Parts: sequence; structure tokens; C-alpha cells
Amino acid sequence: MEIIYLLFALTVAIRYPRPGGLPLHGGQRRRGSSIDRNSQKAEFMVRQQDPPGIDDKVAFLASADAYPGYVGPVRVIETHLSWVFLTRNRAYKLKKPVERGLLDFTNIDVRYRNCREEVRLNRRLAGDTYIGIEPISLDSRGRLQLGNGGKVVDWLVVMHRLPEADMLSNQIEAGRINEVALERAASTLARFYATAEAVDLDENRYLQLLTGVIEENRRSLAPFALAGCQELCQRQLELMALQPSLFGDRARAGMIIEVHGDLRPQHICLTDPPVIIDCLEFSRSLRIQDRVDELSFLAMECDMLAAPRVGEILFNTYRAITGDRPPIALVAFYKSYRACTRAKLCVWHLEDVAKNRHSHWLQKAANYLVLARRYAEDFDR
Repeated sequence: MEIIYLLFALTVAIRYPRPGGLPLHGGQRRRGSSIDRNSQKAEFMVRQQDPPGIDDKVAFLASADAYPGYVGPVRVIETHLSWVFLTRNRAYKLKKPVERGLLDFTNIDVRYRNCREEVRLNRRLAGDTYIGIEPISLDSRGRLQLGNGGKVVDWLVVMHRLPEADMLSNQIEAGRINEVALERAASTLARFYATAEAVDLDENRYLQLLTGVIEENRRSLAPFALAGCQELCQRQLELMALQPSLFGDRARAGMIIEVHGDLRPQHICLTDPPVIIDCLEFSRSLRIQDRVDELSFLAMECDMLAAPRVGEILFNTYRAITGDRPPIALVAFYKSYRACTRAKLCVWHLEDVAKNRHSHWLQKAANYLVLARRYAEDFDR
């Protein structure tokens, strides 16, 4: 039951990403705010009787004086689970001491372990973009500082910034996708999948996991009377009931592996070599997926951005390198299933935003469901 529960919580993980991801290219994430702060001569003192709080750490890291030898602006971005501080060439990620769903970052030792795991896992597809981790400490006078100069009070993930123009999401928005570079990124993913160790998961267990997520999607979307969502979830369940081998064959063939976990266009940098950042780091169980499921998720997100050509290149490259030719119905199912999950995440945003933003998120959820219904037309192919 633990694995089933964890997969249900995949939607929570996406809602509160990952760790949502470092906007290394300077882009803004979700409801995050961004501030440019010029260097100010200030000492960030902490009263000796009080440990520094998150506000103290954010104020310290938002100043250029926090970074030895650096002169220039610091861009500050808040996400659900983190604060990110962007200097000219680097990004520093501070995890919030919060507890949400499966996550409990209220303990500094847990944050330290999570930072280490984030670096380790992301180096699989991002290489030395992830520099490492760095402590925040207190000096003998109670001043916050970077490095191991005294009592450690928190930890940062430190990364090189990536060129904004090379992010796949930005190229899609600009209508100028570098297809040669995209093929390189698709090749990187295909080789990553092909060399990953298969996870031992039988057909019944895999079907249970998928069913659990679909039922959670249906329950979460039901109160919002979004057109066709209940029928769509039912169609997904019926496909699994009528063609269980479509999914069981994937498990038996060793296609269920440990994937990236949050593969979106915002996380793919089309440099040479390509860099893929911001994996879902806090739970291995949530990274256990069919490799075609993950690729379908990325293709679906690009379809949502009116860039279907991306999905074509992804799958053509994947098939050529791996020899894996998933049935059309399977890919359609995964895209539809992921679009429904994204619709659910949109309605969950209603808890976090002002009422005047509710219509935006409801419309976005409806758009995902339109896409999901379109994919469902291919269930019989």
C-alpha cells in the first residue's frame, strides 16, 4: 500500500514541485515573486538567543553582500517549497522549512540530506551544472555567512545558471525551436532510459498504481463540474480493464524504471551537450514510471504550448535509439492520463491564489481536459 500511496502523492509532488524546479535561466516560477536588489552594505545579525528564521536567511541571501566578491543584482524567486537566489552566473536554492503532504523539511538534517540527493540525482542528466551544496552558518558575532565558518544553520543547492535563450520552454514561446539541439536532448533521454535498471513490478501491481492515480484525479476534479472529466477518467479505466496486457507487457519487458520525474520543457536546456535539470528528488517511489509515460508527459506539455513538433522529434529519436515502439493506444493513454493529472493540479492552485485568479486556473484545467479528450480518441488504435 505504501507504493500505491506514494504514487497517489505524485500529484502532490508536482503541485509543490520540485521542488519545482530551479529557474536557472532567470524565468519566474508559478506564483513566485522576483526582486532585483542591488548590493547594499548591511550586516545580517541574528540575536544570539534566537536561531535565524527563514526571513533572516532570505534577507541575507537577497543581498549581493552575501556572496564574497560579487557585485551586482540578486534576483529572488519564491516557489512553494523553496527560495531561489540568482546572481549573474549562479543559482542558490534554499528549501523552506515546511511540511506538506509527504514532505517534511522542518528539520535541518532532512534538508541537508535532500540537498545532497538533489545534486546526486540531477547530475545524471545535468552533469556539472549542479556544483554541489553549501552551508549557511553563523560567525562568532552572530552574523549569517556562506560557508563553514561557524555553526551551520541551513544548506543551499548551488548551480551554474543556464542560458535563457536555450531553454526549450522559451524557444517554444519564441516560435524558434532548434531542432538539431532538440534531437540531441532526445538522444540523451533515450540513452538514459535504455541504460536504466528495470524495476521489478508485475502487471497487477502496475495496473493498481495507475488506477489509484486516475481515481484520485476523478475525485479531485468532480466538485468543479468541468466538462467531460468523469467520462474521461472512466474511459481510461475501461482501457486498462479491456487491455491489461497493454500495460503488463511494459512491466514484463523491463520498461518500468527510475526516471527524471518532472520532465517539462522548463527543465530542458538545448545547449551542446543538453542539460536536463530539476528532477523529482525527494521520493524514489515517485520516480518509478514507464519510460514512455515520462516521454508522453513531456510531449503532452509541449502540445499544450502548441508545439506538437517537439513530441514528434522526441518519439522518433527514442524509437530509433531504443528500438522500443510503444503502441499508439498506450502513448495516447499516458498523454490523456497526464493531462488529467495536470488539470487536477490546476484546481488545487485555487487553494493558493486570490479569488480573482480562480478563473485563470479553472480555464487552464479545462484546457488540459480538452487535450486529454483529444488523446482519448486514439484509445482504440
